[in-house]
Amino acid sequence: MKLLLDFGNTRLKYAVYEGHTKINAGIIADLTVESIRQIPYFAQVESIHLSTVIDIPSPLSKLFSAKLVPNQLVIPGKDYDVSSLGEDRILLALGAGPSHLTICLGTCITYNLTDESHAFVGGAISPGIGMRGKAMHEQTAKLPHLIPQINYPHFGDNTASNLLAGVMAGVEFEIKGFVEEAQKRIPNLQIVLTGGDAQYFEHLYPVDPDLVWKGMLI
Repeated sequence: MKLLLDFGNTRLKYAVYEGHTKINAGIIADLTVESIRQIPYFAQVESIHLSTVIDIPSPLSKLFSAKLVPNQLVIPGKDYDVSSLGEDRILLALGAGPSHLTICLGTCITYNLTDESHAFVGGAISPGIGMRGKAMHEQTAKLPHLIPQINYPHFGDNTASNLLAGVMAGVEFEIKGFVEEAQKRIPNLQIVLTGGDAQYFEHLYPVDPDLVWKGMLI
């Protein structure tokens, strides 16, 4: 039994796999030994696989040490310095496969483009939905806090819906722009969305919430 951990800036995610079958997954409350031990099947886990963009507290490092499998992430780059890629983006590119534009909608939005040989071609990073809404609320005197919605307007008819259009439709138009550019470069391109905010745009492209796990299993 494998415990897969994906620690991002906003969410601490886990999945438990038996072979290539996911048997449990969820969100961890915080970075404490107690919360980790509450993960279902934790006592039966034989190996731990970790991708993180945050520092791991010493007590957790000690808890993981006996079963932690060191990452050996390898993906070729096509005129791209893949040594600068974060583990999470490599895992997404591995999980998606060749000829893919993988768009991860999390704290930030990352665009990860692979060609037909499964080489990493290029990408982009932009602010996520929460970051965009928070910036406008905190850096102005009167703009309200944004509440993301699946049904959002392309043009608003009041201040609240203008904010919603600016953020949600703005991200939609951004995504479509990157897709259009990627399609010029990669034949038979496939697009897949993932990440905590992908649900808001599943009407645009397929969503795969397990991409990082697929990459980790590889």
